[in-house]
Order: sequence, then structure tokens, then C-alpha cells
Amino acid sequence: MNATPPITTGTIHHLVPFARHLGVTFSTIDPDRVVAHLSSESGDFATIGGGVHGGALMALADIAAAVVAVLASGDPTAAPATMQSSTNFLRPVVGAATAEARITRAGRSTVVDVELTDPAGELCALVRQIVTVRPTAQQ
Repeated sequence: MNATPPITTGTIHHLVPFARHLGVTFSTIDPDRVVAHLSSESGDFATIGGGVHGGALMALADIAAAVVAVLASGDPTAAPATMQSSTNFLRPVVGAATAEARITRAGRSTVVDVELTDPAGELCALVRQIVTVRPTAQQ
């Protein structure tokens, strides 16, 4: 029996070069929960006032949601596509950001909820995405 190799930050960076470009790292990669991190040490993602730009936070949430949706599908080679995304910003993120993505409903259209927090663990944004996951042509 061939075991599927574990999904790592390096695997995701290979499959999603944009995640590598942003420097996104992962501390949890499971089919029911993905925790991703965006460092802001260089200040490259700052906006007025020193907070992390909303677009960078939305990209972090989108990456985490896509990864958890693919893993929940049971096909680690599947291709995710975000069909809908809704972000509610609650407070600025100053410093590194963490995104915790969880499956709310799995299926052809998978609903993923993502909580974005700051270094103190304070909730800064809530994101809900609908992600479709389709087999790739490689199969």
C-alpha cells in the first residue's frame, strides 16, 4: 500500500508559489484544520498606521482555506478555486498574522471559516469562503 506523503510547508510552497512569495508558513496542516502564518517583520505588508494590509490578510486566509478544502476532499492533488469570499475586519493586525481555517461544510462547494488573529491571539478578522475542489487533469 502506498502512503500519501505528508503535506508540509515546502509541499504547499511548491504547489502554490504565491504562498512562498508571501512567506506563508504552516504550523498545522490537517484535513479539518489548517493554521497558517504571515510574518510582518520586514514591514512589506504594512499599511497606514503600521497594520498589516487587508489584502495581505485576505491572501493569507484564502491560502489557508484552499489548503484545508483540498485536504478535506481527500485528494491532495485536487485544484481549489475560491467561488466566494466574505471578510469582516474587526480590528487591525499589528505584527504577524495567524489564520486558522476550519471546514464548516464539506462537499463540491466547501464552506470554510477562517479566523485571523494578531500576535496576542486577539481576533482581528473573520473570513468565510466557498471553495470548489476539482480533480486535476494529472489523474
